[in-house]
Amino acid sequence: MGGRSRLLYLSALGALSLGGCTPGEAPAPQPVAPAVPAGPAEPAGNQSYARDMSAADKAACVSGGGTAQRRGMLGMEMCVHPYADAGRQCSDSAQCEGKCVGSAGSVSPDKAATGQCQADDRLFGCYAEVKGGKAAYAICVD
Repeated sequence: MGGRSRLLYLSALGALSLGGCTPGEAPAPQPVAPAVPAGPAEPAGNQSYARDMSAADKAACVSGGGTAQRRGMLGMEMCVHPYADAGRQCSDSAQCEGKCVGSAGSVSPDKAATGQCQADDRLFGCYAEVKGGKAAYAICVD
């Protein structure tokens, strides 16, 4: 391509490119549809967030030694099984059916600590797990 034809080509290309930037007619306004409240989003992994247990689940819970109780911030009904060693003093979770727990913030990871065996299999709230006679970590669960 010669110098003159290249210049003509680039000029035409620039003019065509800028032609797309010219204002056109504005589209006519469309009527706004009223907002329809969407139903609750489908929980991930096909989980159910029902607050109440079904009658069949309650019966299975009771026959397995549990009780239906409301727990957590959502107040969801769930099956709770008590531990036989609930409240016993401990210095490691290996000494309990569940975890050995102390009050979060009251035990320091660098000092000796004791806790109590958790009461049941549905541990909620803030606590520190005691392992090897020391607070391993503190966590809040809901």
